[in-house]
Amino acid sequence: MSILDNIPPPEKLKDFGEQGTFSVWMKYAVVVAVAVCVLGVAVCFLVEWRGKGKAPAVAKDTETEDTTQTATAESQPPPDLHNPVRPAPATFPMDSNMPPGREVFASGPIDLTTFKPDKDLVRFEDTRVWFESDNKKDPEEDDHIIHRAMEVPLKRLVNLLEKKGGKLKVHDAYRPTGIHLEKSLHREGRAIDLTSEKVSLSELAKLAWQAGFDFVLYEKPGRAGGEHLHCSVKRSPDAVLPERPKN
Repeated sequence: MSILDNIPPPEKLKDFGEQGTFSVWMKYAVVVAVAVCVLGVAVCFLVEWRGKGKAPAVAKDTETEDTTQTATAESQPPPDLHNPVRPAPATFPMDSNMPPGREVFASGPIDLTTFKPDKDLVRFEDTRVWFESDNKKDPEEDDHIIHRAMEVPLKRLVNLLEKKGGKLKVHDAYRPTGIHLEKSLHREGRAIDLTSEKVSLSELAKLAWQAGFDFVLYEKPGRAGGEHLHCSVKRSPDAVLPERPKN
């Protein structure tokens, strides 16, 4: 370096106490120290600048992803809760169901290994609906609790039934234990038992199918009680269902 070349060699400074020797060394020592400090600051600045140079790209990607998700959510219109989503069947007699076949092929099987009550269940409130648990002293029964996948078709059914002048009655919903079979969808809150006032069960069954339930059964009186509807839903719209047997 040119700065170091200007420092007098040791042989010319025979005695450090010689006049002017200390000042000469201090002069160049200060210059070298300042140069080192400036170089260090420059390196730190360069490292920081390079680090900041990459940050906007990550932030941009994250922002783009969030924007895309928000746009996707906003692009989906809210569900229509006042109009049927399917045409009504011509008839719906007792001891029949829609669609034909077993419930598991329409609503899927129970899966308690993936079922999470704290995330999958919601509380359904509607003053137009009669709930059996509100009129029955049973601490283990709360007919307001349903799977979140059932909320939309149930709300739609209440509205469709109101247009007919009827009142919906909920007799059983989520039941983790108790009267239902081990494989019953009631244990996930994906099944509900219904009757109505001022509208026949046959008409209620048609409305339940139109409301969007994935499975509607008009049960005859038996071990499960008097005649009523048993309705259920898939865990999610894209839930994988068992393959139906080929005829």
